[in-house]
Amino acid sequence: MLKIYIFFGIFALVLIGIVVSVVTTRRRGLRQKTNAVAAKPAAKVNAVAAKPAAKVAPSGGPDTMPPAAAFDPTATRIHFRPSGPAHALLERDETVLPTAVSARLVCVGGTQKGHSFPVTVAGITVGRDAENDIVISDLRVSHHHAWVGIVDHKAVLRDLGSTNGTFLNAQMDSLVSEVVLSPGDTIFFGGHGGQQFRFVVD
Repeated sequence: MLKIYIFFGIFALVLIGIVVSVVTTRRRGLRQKTNAVAAKPAAKVNAVAAKPAAKVAPSGGPDTMPPAAAFDPTATRIHFRPSGPAHALLERDETVLPTAVSARLVCVGGTQKGHSFPVTVAGITVGRDAENDIVISDLRVSHHHAWVGIVDHKAVLRDLGSTNGTFLNAQMDSLVSEVVLSPGDTIFFGGHGGQQFRFVVD
């Protein structure tokens, strides 16, 4: 009889162990499923929130920069005088003019092309104002832009503090404040593409 009790006791313990094991396994499975279901909406929200951030480029990045314009060598360039003093062209031989020659400015480009203006000791003025000796109706040219005259037997070009500057021989990166002209020099008033004058000595 005792053996029967021992047998059923052991059998009951084994059954209890199996039941406990099955219940524990099911609980773990339910917890994992619950966590997975709860994690999916959060993952979706995070993914939706992250998409716009991925599309927006950081400030100053390559996506925010405008496309570079192609360089056009024939385009009109407007030059604004820097805050500092203008630079005269250096390392030029100062041509002394013989007393018997006549000097003049010949317009080689612009609305006055072909017109000639004598350069004298008194000098001639260039600008938009009607009082100038050479009147240039170009908004890039100042009202009183420049002066050209004979000083000590030399032809001198002076910029009169113009807004867009005076340039010599297409050197558009060098503003001229005052320079001695040589025969054949080309003067640009206000920048490239405007009125061009050539200094000629006869």
